Amino acid sequence: MIQSLPQTIGLPTGKMAVLDVLRRKRNLTDYSGGWIDETSMEQCIFEAKDLLQLVEDRLKGQRPELL
Repeated sequence: MIQSLPQTIGLPTGKMAVLDVLRRKRNLTDYSGGWIDETSMEQCIFEAKDLLQLVEDRLKGQRPELL
């Protein structure tokens, strides 16, 4: 799903790459039972907020009835 974001909401491919790296880190911890380092966790929260804002802005401009 992350790979479709540049086409669906106009996410820059660099941001997609960052989200994909964070997704892989999360998956590793899911399967290994390990921890995610604090820096990655903070980066994930920042990226999630940024992604939410991008989606909200896109919806406001193209599909405001969905908000």
